[in-house]
Amino acid sequence: MTRKKMLRVAAGFSAAVLLTGVPVPLAGVWENSLPSALAAEQRADGLTQEQAIQQVSKLLNIPADYKLDRTSYHKKNQKLPFDHPLWSLTWVKGREGFLSVNVDAVTGQLVYYSHHDEKWESDSLSAVSEEQALRAAERFLERVLPKAEREKLSKPNEYPGLPNFTGDPWRTRVFSYTRMEDDTPFLGNGVLVIVDRTGEVIMFIRNWYQGELPDAKAVIQPDEAERLLAEKAAPSLVYSLESELTGRYQEDSNRYRLVYRYVQTDPQFVDATTGKLLNALGEPAEEVGIKPLGTTVNSRAADKLIGKEEAQKIAEELVKRLPGSYRSDGSRGGGARSGADGVESRYWRFEFTPLHVQGKNAEPIVISISDRGELVEYRIGEGLFPAERGRKIEKAVSWTAAQESAVKLVKTLLSERLGDIYLIDRKPSRTIEEEVREQGQYYVFRFGLMKNGIPIEDRNFRVIVNPDTGEAIELDVYEFGPVSAEATAAKIDQKAAAKTEREQKKLMLAYHLPDGESKPLLVYSYVGDEGVVDAVTGEWLSFADLRKKEIPQDIDNHPEQAALQFAIREGLLTVTDGKVEPDKAATRGDMVQMMARMVNRIEFHRQISVRDDDEARQPYRFADVDEKHPLYGVIQKVIQYGLIPKEGTRFEPDRPVTRGEAAEMAARLLGYGELLEKPGLFASPYRDVEKRLVPAVALAHAYGLLPSGSPDAFQPDKTLTRAEAAKLMKALLEVRKPK
Repeated sequence: MTRKKMLRVAAGFSAAVLLTGVPVPLAGVWENSLPSALAAEQRADGLTQEQAIQQVSKLLNIPADYKLDRTSYHKKNQKLPFDHPLWSLTWVKGREGFLSVNVDAVTGQLVYYSHHDEKWESDSLSAVSEEQALRAAERFLERVLPKAEREKLSKPNEYPGLPNFTGDPWRTRVFSYTRMEDDTPFLGNGVLVIVDRTGEVIMFIRNWYQGELPDAKAVIQPDEAERLLAEKAAPSLVYSLESELTGRYQEDSNRYRLVYRYVQTDPQFVDATTGKLLNALGEPAEEVGIKPLGTTVNSRAADKLIGKEEAQKIAEELVKRLPGSYRSDGSRGGGARSGADGVESRYWRFEFTPLHVQGKNAEPIVISISDRGELVEYRIGEGLFPAERGRKIEKAVSWTAAQESAVKLVKTLLSERLGDIYLIDRKPSRTIEEEVREQGQYYVFRFGLMKNGIPIEDRNFRVIVNPDTGEAIELDVYEFGPVSAEATAAKIDQKAAAKTEREQKKLMLAYHLPDGESKPLLVYSYVGDEGVVDAVTGEWLSFADLRKKEIPQDIDNHPEQAALQFAIREGLLTVTDGKVEPDKAATRGDMVQMMARMVNRIEFHRQISVRDDDEARQPYRFADVDEKHPLYGVIQKVIQYGLIPKEGTRFEPDRPVTRGEAAEMAARLLGYGELLEKPGLFASPYRDVEKRLVPAVALAHAYGLLPSGSPDAFQPDKTLTRAEAAKLMKALLEVRKPK
């Protein structure tokens, strides 16, 4: 994940953390945008907008070339721990930088800060040390955090940090400080500071519970808690996204590993005052188990594509499953999106008018079908339903009735794959139904996807239910392509996995604020190295150790160090066990991976496009790269974009790429694919280039992309090193950057 993406993800994450005081938003209600900005003169239970701006200016150095761009005021929510309103302020520097701040509208305390500037993205050959970064973090805390709070902080990274922020170990230094009450840590409470490799603080998060804490006197003794956890603690077997473990968000974007890890509903804490075994929600732990909604599984070939006419037939068959009768009104257009496997897919929207509904205001039904023949979306009316905050519902349907409606819709529309789907059956918090009634929020229920009966962690979709009528009004199925995971079954059981994890940690008394609840608990918990257990090998996979392996150890002082740093930052080159192997020959597989990621950038995406016809989108099959090959999706993507031609029966992904092949791919990425078929338009600047390659080599020469060691010889059959491939990618981006 690049720094800019990390900061933008964090900005979205901060709304949940900062407005609720818990690390995730409440489940079961429609999550929507926050209220719009109020007028500058309106008071916010304390600070006006102008006073908030002045306070931020005292705490932070806002660069002179940054201009205030947006302000918004977020009302307090008395049902949740964060009981103060917030001012959110954003400064921008054209398209080059942004600085976002959340400040407590009552106390004036800084709650959230993120800063991105393009100038920091330069491929600097030096970086601050860990010690220098730590000093920068602590100077920042001295400026923005009250002394009383600083004195309650643990040593940096002494305890597990705030969730979802592991950072890029090569480009950033992450310092997590846990709040301590006497000698008892408050897990998940405290502050987080991220420092860039240049020594700039680029992110700060303060997550500080406002209410009273329970008495830190445990009734249950540690040995009893240890016995209970040894007997009953049970992590779940799940497919976990490899990139969340390794931090390689580009390279491992669609790869999964079978692991044991604790999820919200798993027994993992002992209440220190009652002795009850608890899950992360603070509920008495039960052996719930995950049950699919049926037995049928998706058997459709992932690479079999259909056209618009066939998609319409599927939509018309689906609408027949719904109660009542409908008239088909044809297509309402469509769109395209790229899945995690890199392959772009199309979808078409089809509208149906209900004939069984009386009156002129009958809302149409929209059904969207992908070119894989799968349901993408179902909705009534225009969709994108607002939260309708402030509109009180006199008599809302119950959470249970709404859930039944959601399940019924899923069973109706996705009956062919119910064996792959389960309800994420989280019990509602005591505030959900109240908020639905008081604020008019919609119910949201989430369903997870499975592989071989095992949950896939990040594969889920939602169903929205109208609280007035109890009708399920929207279903969004987010498909990300096939799951790439080893077919090996788990070779260790839950007990062995739990034992392995306990060996990495220490039993401690700690405060814990359950997700979605408003009061912390005093619990016994195993605290220490964060990670998961590999379900096949039984190995402990430490997140920290995995991320250290992503720090390149073999590029310092390399002649192409700057290009290599660029390629690593952009996810073009993979770091494996601390090695990039810059002087190793780049393979054809390496090159198409780089091209597939470069085409995602706007500089290239707008130059080339996928042909919008059924024939062009059909997969091109190579005998040596089938659907199970890790590069299958990437190769299909570059074919779709015309970066490699549809020719030959073998791709040879492990063969070193030649300079001639690299020149062809580079010319296609720049949008010159059609000219490569017209060698008569070009004169070769080199004597050793065959006629077929003349256009590509001439273009590469004109742009200075692949310099040759000889003035009259291009050496088209010579192979490229990984460092030279990185240099080529960097040069291509320079060609397309605005001058």
